[in-house]
Amino acid sequence: MAQAQTEVAQQPQGLPQLNVIADGSYTNQVAWLALSFVFLLIVVSRLILPRVTKVMGEREERVANDLDTAERLKTDAEEVKTAYETAVANARAQAQEVILGAKETIQADIAKAQADLDKKIGAQANEAEASIVKARDEALAGIDAVATEVATKMVEKLGGVEPTDKAVKDAVKSALSTVKGA
Repeated sequence: MAQAQTEVAQQPQGLPQLNVIADGSYTNQVAWLALSFVFLLIVVSRLILPRVTKVMGEREERVANDLDTAERLKTDAEEVKTAYETAVANARAQAQEVILGAKETIQADIAKAQADLDKKIGAQANEAEASIVKARDEALAGIDAVATEVATKMVEKLGGVEPTDKAVKDAVKSALSTVKGA
């Protein structure tokens, strides 16, 4: 048992990589480290770095193309916006011209209709005046006969005398002439 304790005591404690003093493999570890570093450096510089560089270049080119496309599209959009605004302004101007033209046409139609109506009303007024004058003249023409007949009847009834037609007609004419003259 004592021997077992000594054997256990003589075995190095901890990780063998860190126990460089006990087994003398320090130089051996440094050599493997250098060799592994050189191998990784060659693999990275020959295989991985060119691929990464290529991908980065493609990415930069894609970003530059995207920026150019975005700038071109922005310019196109501004041109379209300007064309749209110009078209809207022209359409508004044309609409104003159409509205003014329609307004003038409507006003001319209204004036023509007003003139026609005034002419028609004037003609109807003239016809009405003529018919009134005609009716008055007919009434006045017939009034002589009626007035003569009424005067004859009145004199017969009131006076009991039968007057002559000529005397009654002269009296009615004289009475009508004073009424017409007044």
